[in-house]
Amino acid sequence: MEVFIRNFNYRIFMIANIVSALGSTLFSIVFVIYARHMPNPTLAISLASFVGVFPMFLDILIGYLSDQVCNHYQQQMVNRLIQGLLFLVMGVLLMGNVGWVTFIALLLMNALCSLIGTYNGYGAFAIIKDIVSSSDIAEAEGFETGISSTLEITGGLIGAALLSVFNYHYSLFAFLNSVSFFMASMLLFWVRKNFSVIPSSHVLVEKYTGLTPNISKFFHQMRLDFATLKTFPEITKFIGVFSAINLFDAGQEVLLNLSLVKQQQLIFVNYGYTVALVGMVGSIGAILGSFLPGRITKHLKITVEIFFIYGAYGLLIPNILFLKNKYLLLVLIAVSSLLLGVLNPQVQSVMVTKLPENMIGSIMGSFYTIIQATIPLGSAIFSAVANVLSLNISWWSLLAFDMVTLFVWIAQVYGASKRAKSQLRRS
Repeated sequence: MEVFIRNFNYRIFMIANIVSALGSTLFSIVFVIYARHMPNPTLAISLASFVGVFPMFLDILIGYLSDQVCNHYQQQMVNRLIQGLLFLVMGVLLMGNVGWVTFIALLLMNALCSLIGTYNGYGAFAIIKDIVSSSDIAEAEGFETGISSTLEITGGLIGAALLSVFNYHYSLFAFLNSVSFFMASMLLFWVRKNFSVIPSSHVLVEKYTGLTPNISKFFHQMRLDFATLKTFPEITKFIGVFSAINLFDAGQEVLLNLSLVKQQQLIFVNYGYTVALVGMVGSIGAILGSFLPGRITKHLKITVEIFFIYGAYGLLIPNILFLKNKYLLLVLIAVSSLLLGVLNPQVQSVMVTKLPENMIGSIMGSFYTIIQATIPLGSAIFSAVANVLSLNISWWSLLAFDMVTLFVWIAQVYGASKRAKSQLRRS
């Protein structure tokens, strides 16, 4: 929060991001509600929900494309204009009758807006690296993460409430979103001279003509990204542990929902309320962790945070299997989420600081593609074990996974420490 207050360029850039992100977040829930009125609402709602997670599958490609820009700041302005125009067209379409042709057109345009939003996120890394000092990057990334998480929690409620105020005129909502993107673009245009001198506004990019050369360049760049990533051990050491944490988190979320059905001791009021409460506690913990000032988080070591996250996860399972204490469950969820909220911006700041500016987007896209691939894997594996064998066996399997990956992480950290001391003695 402190860097937001004292750094004018960062403050204006973040306000533009918040205004445009608010528009996207609000419309996500509205689009799902709109899908309910389709002839086949189950299919329509499923398609509308999939659009929300669709950009995750294209992280590598979007990260690569964000690096192929000569002027990152100018592209941010243009992208918001495009998003504003897309929502303007969507508003016009929503004024007509509901039909599958219109719905598919809206779906494609909404998906395109989501992809552009992800593109803006990767392009922003290079700009933030230029306008924020290296000592403040962790706090800046934490503030951005906290805002995004807050919008994810409140966006649905605000969107549904506004839709009711608009008397379910979906077109008015699309027009409001269009205005938000145009405002963000105008705000960026207003301070464009401040950003015209930063390095990310003057990037030399080699251009290719034709589809085949560009596809070849993409795959060549992808190999180069992974090769470059390997040269940064301070970053690659997080790939395995972050992948394991994501897999565990996805597994425990599925198993917890199943356990709440069978264990009344863990229930607050009713099942639906408990699921919502657990999700809210986790989200609030992550937000609080993201918003912690840099002067506090800089004293927290990443390796220690990871150890405590594993500890909270490890205690969660015995509590569900034996203690069945619903209050302890909330405490453990809050602690692990708080630590993850602190951890994510810290690791992002290491990446933004260490990685070459002309490759930040593509390398971070590759990094997140790897670690996010375990999310659906964790859900699939542990839900399958719970259904084929038993829920308890699935929980024990998850605990075993937690312990094994913890020992692997400790061995990795110990080995890296020994190698560093050995190199220091040689020098």
